[in-house]
Amino acid sequence: MYFRHTFSVIVSTLSLMFCAGCSSDSSDAQNAPEEVTVDLGGGGVDLGSADALEMEGDLASDSNTKKAKPARRFQPITLGGNSTTSTTTGSNVPDEQKFDNVLEALKPLQIMLGEWGGTTFKKIGGFSSVETLGWVWDLQTDPAQPALVMNADKSRYYENARLTYLTDKQKYQLTLTDKAGKKRIYEGNFSVPLKKVPGDDDPNIMHSTYKLSLSMVQPADENKHAQIILNQQNNDRYMFEIYDLRGDSYARIDTINTRRKGTSFAKSDSDYGEKTCVISGGLGTSQVTYQGKSYWVCCSGCRKAFDANPEKWIAKYEANKKKTANQ
Repeated sequence: MYFRHTFSVIVSTLSLMFCAGCSSDSSDAQNAPEEVTVDLGGGGVDLGSADALEMEGDLASDSNTKKAKPARRFQPITLGGNSTTSTTTGSNVPDEQKFDNVLEALKPLQIMLGEWGGTTFKKIGGFSSVETLGWVWDLQTDPAQPALVMNADKSRYYENARLTYLTDKQKYQLTLTDKAGKKRIYEGNFSVPLKKVPGDDDPNIMHSTYKLSLSMVQPADENKHAQIILNQQNNDRYMFEIYDLRGDSYARIDTINTRRKGTSFAKSDSDYGEKTCVISGGLGTSQVTYQGKSYWVCCSGCRKAFDANPEKWIAKYEANKKKTANQ
């Protein structure tokens, strides 16, 4: 009898505890804050017109911004005014898709392809520094991260440069290396968006203008040469502006006035006919051959990439032609 009574007490106690627990859980659930899901998706960027690009403003003001902006998912940029939706970015993007996205983002800047002569505004000993430099595509160093690369002869400030696009940050990245091997890394975006304007000499030839403003991110604590602006004036002239950080603002210390050598590389922004580069889509300047058929490439970088894997580039080229024809 004693055993049965004790067992009944234990069961009753456990039942009361269980009910109390259920009541507590239910109350907590009702009082818990509502979970909010935020959609950070955004529209693609079209560099085909000035109004289509959301301007980020000068990088000096960006660095003082207190409130972080949600990052938009990258969507490929096209000069023709059409954008295609991309739902994956960063490390989740397959290498082939990432390559295509970066290539599209860099296409507005391939106006710099070719050989240039530069003269500094700042004089030392009464003389300006004169340099020769050349921009080409680099499609092989990192198969998923194509870049425009530059080598300079007799430059006062740099020996080579590498310009690419970071899809995860949605920013352009410029890496400058001087003759001593020191690297400076800059990141930024268009402070003045890409525009197409008629040429002064021939209104039928459209010229590219823009400002790409980039602030130093490495070394993080250095104020010298803290900002670089690529100021494209027209197809045959751009200025490489160098700024030091002084207090809370940038002070320009020199400008390299750069002019193209020879003939312009860009007489159109969309259709080069049979002279379209098989890789970049830019204006072809020389031919390559595979299995008896000739194709155009725009620079030595594209030629090297084609020679390394012609079947890959021909397949992509034909697929793009077919896609364009069906649009």
